[in-house]
Amino acid sequence: MKINKLALMLLGVIFVAAMPVMAAQGGTKDEAKAMAEKAVTLIKENPDKAFAKFQEKDGGFIDRDLYVFVLDKDGIFKAHGAKPVLVGKGGLAMTDVSGFAFVKAFMDVKENGWVDYKWPDPTENNKIKDKSTYIIKVGEYTMGVGYYKN
Repeated sequence: MKINKLALMLLGVIFVAAMPVMAAQGGTKDEAKAMAEKAVTLIKENPDKAFAKFQEKDGGFIDRDLYVFVLDKDGIFKAHGAKPVLVGKGGLAMTDVSGFAFVKAFMDVKENGWVDYKWPDPTENNKIKDKSTYIIKVGEYTMGVGYYKN
């Protein structure tokens, strides 16, 4: 009986110690693409409602380091799940740490595709990491969801 209690306590300590590691795992390439494709349906139905939903913490479009963003034809953010403060602001001048104009690259995608760049990972103290974002054109909008590659 004492051994079982000790074993259970040890397992509990191991589980609690492992929780930050499990929580820190980010989204995958497949999850990013699936979230982007799900977002397309909402944009087609009602763009304004979709934009609001993309920014709701419990709206189903913010998951760990995955979130939806939407740009209009002029490169103005219509929605941004991670930084709502960007809504209404232009993104075309944004560059990564190497000077790559990734938002312009998003806008240059013809129908859909991946854009790679370097970006701070908020789940790892803003460590600069390789990020890839799946972009889909939806009418006049460019929307995407990205994931950290490493």
